[in-house]
This record gives sequence, C-alpha cells and structure tokens, in this order.
Amino acid sequence: MNSRSSMNRKQRTVIIIAVLIAFAGLVSMILWSLMVQTKWHQAASAEDSFALSLDNGDFVRGIKLIGVTSATMDKNLKLLIDGTKMPTKPVMEQNALLTLEINDMEAGNGYLNSVWVNDKLVHTFETNATTFTKVTIPVPAHLLKSGNNKVTFRSGSLASRQDEAGEHDDWRFRALKFELGDGTVLDDPNYKTATTYTVGDGQAGEPTNLSLYKDFNYTIKDEKFRTFFYLWDTQEISDGSHQIQLLADGPSGKKAKAVTVQVDNTSPTLEIITPIEGRTYKNKVNVNVKSTDEGSGSGPLVIKLDGKLIELPAEIDTTKLAVGEHKLDVAASDKAGNERDKSVTFRVLDEKPNPPVLAAPADLSTIPSKQTALSVRVSDATDDPMKVSFYKAKRYDLAQLGGIHESYAHAVDREPPLTLIPSGETVLTPQDRELVATRDGKYLLNNDKENFPYHRFSFNVGSSLPKDAEAVWTGHSLPDRLVTMYLWNYEKAAWDDLDSNKGTEDFTLHGKIIPAHVRNERVEVLVQDRIPSTGDYDFAFVWMTDTQYYSESYPKIYDLMTQWVVDNWKDKKFKYLLHTGDIVNNWNSKAEWERASASMKTLDDAHIPYGVVAGNHDVYYDVGNYDEFWKYFGRERFVNQPTFGGDLNNNRDHYDLVSVNGHDFVIVYLGWLIDQKTFDWANGVLHKYSDRNAIIATHEYLKPSKAYYGQGKGVWEKLVVPNSNVFMVLGGHNPGAAYNIKKLGDRTVLEMLSDYQNGPEGGQGFMRFLQFDLTNNKLLVNTYSPYIKKWNFFKPDEDDFVLPLNLKPIEKQVATDYIGIYARTNDLIGQVENVPSGSSVTVTYYGLQPDQQYDWYAVSQDEFGGQSKSEVWSFHTK
Repeated sequence: MNSRSSMNRKQRTVIIIAVLIAFAGLVSMILWSLMVQTKWHQAASAEDSFALSLDNGDFVRGIKLIGVTSATMDKNLKLLIDGTKMPTKPVMEQNALLTLEINDMEAGNGYLNSVWVNDKLVHTFETNATTFTKVTIPVPAHLLKSGNNKVTFRSGSLASRQDEAGEHDDWRFRALKFELGDGTVLDDPNYKTATTYTVGDGQAGEPTNLSLYKDFNYTIKDEKFRTFFYLWDTQEISDGSHQIQLLADGPSGKKAKAVTVQVDNTSPTLEIITPIEGRTYKNKVNVNVKSTDEGSGSGPLVIKLDGKLIELPAEIDTTKLAVGEHKLDVAASDKAGNERDKSVTFRVLDEKPNPPVLAAPADLSTIPSKQTALSVRVSDATDDPMKVSFYKAKRYDLAQLGGIHESYAHAVDREPPLTLIPSGETVLTPQDRELVATRDGKYLLNNDKENFPYHRFSFNVGSSLPKDAEAVWTGHSLPDRLVTMYLWNYEKAAWDDLDSNKGTEDFTLHGKIIPAHVRNERVEVLVQDRIPSTGDYDFAFVWMTDTQYYSESYPKIYDLMTQWVVDNWKDKKFKYLLHTGDIVNNWNSKAEWERASASMKTLDDAHIPYGVVAGNHDVYYDVGNYDEFWKYFGRERFVNQPTFGGDLNNNRDHYDLVSVNGHDFVIVYLGWLIDQKTFDWANGVLHKYSDRNAIIATHEYLKPSKAYYGQGKGVWEKLVVPNSNVFMVLGGHNPGAAYNIKKLGDRTVLEMLSDYQNGPEGGQGFMRFLQFDLTNNKLLVNTYSPYIKKWNFFKPDEDDFVLPLNLKPIEKQVATDYIGIYARTNDLIGQVENVPSGSSVTVTYYGLQPDQQYDWYAVSQDEFGGQSKSEVWSFHTK
C-alpha cells in the first residue's frame, strides 16, 4: 500500500515537463511511420487509384520494401512477384496521438507508470506532476489494427510496470483524446468526459476499490488501412528481370498494375591495372583502372591518391610526389548501388637530385681576388649523372649593412592582421636583428597567450627584382603549432597565405613573390602563429537538427534557415555548422531529399563548412539501409571541403577538422545504428587527434529528462570516457531541450539535446548557436528562429544558458632563426655536364669588382628532368 498522503504530494516542488518519449517500441514505430508518407502513398491520392512503390525499370538490391496503397479499401488486394503471391501486411498511414492531463504522479521518483496499446508498451512516464499537466503520446501506427483497439493506463511500482507486488503509485488522469493521424477522433462509449480517473493501490490503511490499471476500447474501421507492405529479400532470387504485379477487386471493379524491375546484387568487377602493388616508380606512373558491370551498368569511379581525388586519365609526375609509399584507392559502384573497393600501394624513388650544397667560397666570406672559383657538391639518390649550372642571384636579408630592411615584432587579435602595419608594433633592436640575419641556431622568440604573435619584415628589393624570387624563413614553434608565412598583396590589400609548417625542429617556409607583392621597391613578409582573440564571444558554431518536417512540408523554412546562416556568417562570427540528423522525414521520398539537398546547397555555394549525420528517418531503419542518404549526402559532397577529415563507409560516419582562432577541433559524426566497427573507427580518430578539442555529433543521445537514450550510454562509455579530448556531445531525435555538465576528474564534458520538430510548422526554423567566449572560458548557448524572428522556443533556461568551457590549453610561439629573400636570375656563370653523383664541381666566376657583394646559386638536373636548386649564397670582395 502507498503510505504517502495527498497533503505530502501537494508540498512537493517539482519541475513539470511535457515529455514526448516512446520507449523500446520506438524502434519498430519508426519503420512503419517512415513508409506511410512515401511516393506510393502520394501517388494514391486520387479517388479509386492505387499504386506500387516501384517503377518500371527500377534497379533493386538487398532487402527492398515494396509498398502498395489505394485511396479506397480494395478487397482481395494481391501482390505478385513473378506470378507468386506475397504476404502483405496492412499498416495505418500515420501515427496516432493520445493526449491526456495527468496529476498526482511521482514517476520522477521512480514509479514506472505507463501506457499500453493492444498490450504493447508505448510510453513510460518520467516526471512528477502536482497539478494537471497535458501530455501528448505518439502511438506507433503499426500497433493499430482494424476493429477493436485496447488502450491501457497502468500504475507502476518502483520495480515493474506490470507486476502487482510492492507499493504502487496513485495517479489521476482526465481529458483523454485518441486521435488518428488523419484527424479522426476515436470514441469509447464507456469513457465519461467529465470524469477524472485514478489508477493505483490507494492509501495505506484505507479501504480501496482502485485498480492498478484502466482499459478503454476504440474501434478503427477497415477503411483506415489503405497501405500494405512487403519486405522483399532480393538476395534470395537470381539477378535479372522480375515482374511485380498488383491486383485488386475494388468498388470500381478489377484493377491491375505491373512493372518490371531489375534485381542486381552483384558488385561490379574492378581491376587496377596500374600502378602495380608494391612496385617502385620513377619519372611517371600511369593510373589505369577498369570496371565493368553486367547488371545495372557501371557507375562513376571514385579514385583517390593519398586521400585526394584524381580524375582519369591520369599520368602522375612522380617528381611532384613525396619520396616513399603512396596509396591509390578506387571505389566502383553500379547503378543499383552495389560497391567494390580496391587499393594498391606503390613507392616513389627520391629521383630528384639533392639540392647542391656549398663547398666554396664560404657564405658571407670576404675574398681578395678579381675572380674566384665557385664550388658545390652534388648528389642523386639513384646515382644518375647530372648537369650542374651556376647562376647569378640577389639575396636580401638583415645581414646587409645600412639598415635598408625593416623588422618588427607584435601580437594582434587576429591571424593574419587586417592591415599591413598594425598599430603598436615594436621595432627590433640591433641585437634582435642579428639573431635573424644568418642561420646560426640563435632565435628571435615571440610568445603570447592572449593574441596572435608575429614577426614582420619589410625588405628593400630595389627596382629590378628577378621573376624567380621567394621569401625564405627558417625557425620553429611549439609542438604541433602551425607557423604561417604571409606576403602582403598590394592589389588585394590583404596578406596572402603562402606556406605553413609545424613542430619544434627547425623547418623552412618558402613564399613565391609575384608582382602584386612588390610596391615602392619593397616586399612585406609576416610570419605568425595562432592564438585566440577576445570579445563578447570569439566565434560561434551553428547547430541545426531534425529538419525532417521542413523537407517534407515546409521547404521554404529550410531555405530561409540556410540563407540566413550565409547572410549572417561574418557578422555572427560563425565558423562551422553542424546538423545532427533526420534531414528528411521519409527515407525513400525523392522529393524530400531533393528539397533538403537544395537547402543545404546554399551553404555549399557560399563555401560554408558543415557536416551532417544520418538520423533514423534518413535510413531504412531495421536494416540500416543508407542508399538514399548516400545519393545526396555521401562523401563526394564533402570531400573537397577544407574541413573534411575522413569518413567510414561513404560518409555514414565521418570527421571534420576545424581550426578557429588558434583552437583546433575534431568533430566526429556517428551515423544511425552505431556498431562496433564505428566505435573502433571513432576511437582511432579521437586518439589520432588527441591534441584537438573533440565534439561528438550523433542523432540520439539524451532524453529531455537528461538521461541517456538509445545508444547514448554506449557513446558515453565507449568514446567519451576513454578519450580525454572529448568535451562536448550533441544530439537531437527526442523533441525537447536538455543539457548536462559532467565531471570526469578535472575534465568537464558538456552534453546537449536540442530538437524542435514537434513545434508548429515542424519547428518554425529554430536552431542553436554555440558561442565560444575564450576570455571568460564560457560557452554561450542560445536559440533563434530567423523564420519568426524570435529567440527561444522552450523556456529561457532551456534554450538560453551559459556553460563552463575548458578547451585544451594552447601555448604559442614564433622562433625565427633566419629571414631573407632569394632572387634567382637566369644569368649563367658556368655549367658542367655529366657530373657524377657524390662529387664536387667547380666553375670560375670572372670579372669581379672590388668592394662588392656577389650572390649566386647552383642547379643540379638529371636526364629525366628532375632538378633541384641550392640556397642563395653571398660573398664580398675586398
């Protein structure tokens, strides 16, 4: 018996949330709700029409859902495949809804109160209620049947929804309405509208006639079941032509429809003719691939060399490839969607001659004679003989006397600066200039934690700078920090990004100088590392999810959302957009996919970086069929985005690499139905990028009650806990909003649910902004609809809040050892043919004048056209 008094209930303070959660039955519910608004249902809107989901000439593979429907309840509806009748099952066209008001409920304290339809669980309550509160419960269409349907409201114990042992909750309900998806309101003649019903075991010590459950019965007419389905396993039959027939005896007589489809479960053949596995190539390698398919016909080949797309025909100049192993991946598909992948690895020799190294005279030395011998040592990895040429050059660096070159150090609030000369620069002292005048292992350091540190150099290059000119910088930074060289472009009035590298060991950056980089005989060079800026917030990510009803019924809202993002991208400091699934409502509706694709193309056209993941409505649920998702949002749509990092199974899962204001992120997207292969892949990605701040984006994760839902707990245990760089997990799927702040030792993990699909017009265009305030270590979260121009859909504290932000700390540094400009001319000093690898070669430089600086370089070239240029060296005559 329940020992709680009604007075105690009234004294409890609770937060009442209307929860729209379906329990385990949701899995099967989705399958039926997806199929009912597909193209075959739309085709059957005319009176006495009926339709098949397949068209003449369709290619099919795997398990194919065949849907048949009629605008009227046809009798003796038959589906035949190759003349054999198949067992079809009726299904209602849409989910139904139960609405009621509940009171005196303590589900939030653990009592498992529930609702059942035809003895199948459809809902378990999760929150307390101390006043009458309206609740809406979706009823899966497949649970409904022609004739009588029983709806049961149960009082649960702390241990079970159905047993009669132990203490049970006493809760009340009223204002019950059972409405079908087409708007039909069902009636139980025994239900009394003005009555408040109670289920439970009553109060302790008091006699009671209460029952632990209450049943109501509703009749659904045959005419409500107009759609039938059959799951056809095409793998059990032979490839080739098969006839599908639909026959019926209806009110208007006999009807028939027949189509011929092509079954193709055979993957295309694929042969990589060249390159050959394990072979070493020199000079050139041809990519020759052959694919055939005798079924539906070959589709396009996707060919990647070292992860980058290439097109056939392809003849690769191996001198442009890095020395060592390379991988060619080829993916072939046919028109039915069957795939076959192959890959080969091959090696490239270090066939280019090594850059000549200086033998004599020593760099920056002073020589007395009017002529001198120039000498270099040359070598070739394959011991080819070389032609060695010596040319005149010009070198501009801070070793030159007279102070004609200028140098500065500073740190600003962005990278690169917006202007050529930011205010507040510090002129380098003579001691600082000496540190960067030669390569001597002595470094000019610039560290900063609040802004972008940089070194800027202004070189006087005179009026006749040779065309072959480049800026050269040598130095290093801190572990995994990127250093970038910029040259000021006078035509664009902006810094050109020319070369980058990272690491604690010295490396050299090169920046080719073009005419736009020269003005008034000067070239401006800036070398900078990255650090976050300050402000109300520094940058923001946009997060949209569950756009399914926009794709189905309100495409103009979807269009407006993406266009608003583009229009406000700069002003709102947006840097990236995430979509956490249910892009469409019906996985096999071509119209919905085309609408969604067109809306998202607005982002593509504006070069907005974004990522998507499939939700349950985007795939054929039970078998995880991604065919339609792949057509519109497969890897080829994203592979050329600068943020695209990699994928598993054609973008079923993928990750993006985003760098903003010096903070690096890896965003890992987990598709619907996460299997062990995905978990293993995701763990590999998170480990590989352990130095980046990690966000996991998946479709289902939290309930509005803040508890884990579906595979949410598995994501937490298998990915979040073991990977210390994960600081945020985002998910939709369940209508509502919630967040958790989890602590794992010194680590903070933010979990968020955001889903507005149950609002008017599919959510009225509400989406989330994740705004990063780096100065105050805060994440500012708010929610906005550009459609109705309003903030917050749910309560303000659910849609507008501040979370603690603890990104991985970043220390930045620019360490410059040398900076200069090499200008190479075509003025030949001398040339020697057939120089053996490993030997020195000498030419004489005639006509030297006293008290002059002379700059020169050498080029070694093999018979295959591979060549390398030396550094530019200098000497001075007495």
